[in-house]
Amino acid sequence: MFNNHHGKSILTRLLGVLLAAVLTMGSACAKGNDTFFAQFDGMTWSFCSGAGAWSTDLKIQPDGSFVGDYHDSDMGDTGDNYPNGTIYICSFSGKMSLVEQVDENSWKLHVDELTYTEPNGKEVFEDGCKYIYTDVYGLSTGDEMMLYKPGTPLDSFTDEMKFFAHAFDLTILPTWYFYSSKNNSGFEGFQIDPDLYTDNTDTQDVSMANPWEVMTAEELQNTIGIMFHAPKDADKVAYRWFAAASLAEMQFIMNGGDYTFRAQPVALDVGEMPDISGLYFTWENQEPETVAGFNGLIGQAKTETGDTVERVLWYDNTTGIMHSLAVLAHDVDGLDLAAVAEKIVLPAVE
Repeated sequence: MFNNHHGKSILTRLLGVLLAAVLTMGSACAKGNDTFFAQFDGMTWSFCSGAGAWSTDLKIQPDGSFVGDYHDSDMGDTGDNYPNGTIYICSFSGKMSLVEQVDENSWKLHVDELTYTEPNGKEVFEDGCKYIYTDVYGLSTGDEMMLYKPGTPLDSFTDEMKFFAHAFDLTILPTWYFYSSKNNSGFEGFQIDPDLYTDNTDTQDVSMANPWEVMTAEELQNTIGIMFHAPKDADKVAYRWFAAASLAEMQFIMNGGDYTFRAQPVALDVGEMPDISGLYFTWENQEPETVAGFNGLIGQAKTETGDTVERVLWYDNTTGIMHSLAVLAHDVDGLDLAAVAEKIVLPAVE
């Protein structure tokens, strides 16, 4: 017969072995998280459609914690205290963990925590704008996301996944990318200038600085070194500068359309026409266009809401500046976008 004391000892030892195994597995998992997320240190992850002035951007720390910001602009929503429009914003932080590696190209991630620096619905009036604090777009607590590495074949990606990866015309994924089917959101990972981040060691709070700097028209023109101006019928004109990409941007509303003009110094070979518009659509009816005497390209696309986006690109080889002008409107029939572009870069046309 078995001795009860010995039986208890065996059970105790067995439980001890199991507990040690669990603790070892937990330690290995935590170590795996640290090792896994460390490869993304210094990267920014961005979720944006390219249409409209909204984006969610975050930075992942080596231990899986993250910080980020969300912003969306409605230049047409104005009032006596906010003539420059309404901006929806939030700053957030949280923690994500590695669940498992699915295959050689993908991993499953889990959002364990998500907190905000300001309460939802808080309003602040500053610099002629109304700032409304809101929830982040594209991310939520408990979310499970699929992470894909560069080089992943896109044949299994849905149209929505390709859209937010900006990879409609590609066969393989060009960047790191994680996608949430729950929120229908996709974040591209890319390297960015670390000076665009601030680290407040006194408060032990790490936050992301907005990479866009708001400027006056004169400041922006002096910064990029070319002259341009808004058409005389333009309303709600805003200017900003993205230093990391040497990218100038002017936004305005005119005749029911939301316009975005961009200019960027770039050295191009003959025939090159990079798209600096920040719009990622499958363009239809693309054809050559001439703007201010320079060769360009114009095309249209439909949004999910049925609105139309029209975009024209052109390169000024005398200044080495690439330009784009895009408009988002319900109907663009009868619009001569190239003529609007010339009003921006050729003051004599007015």
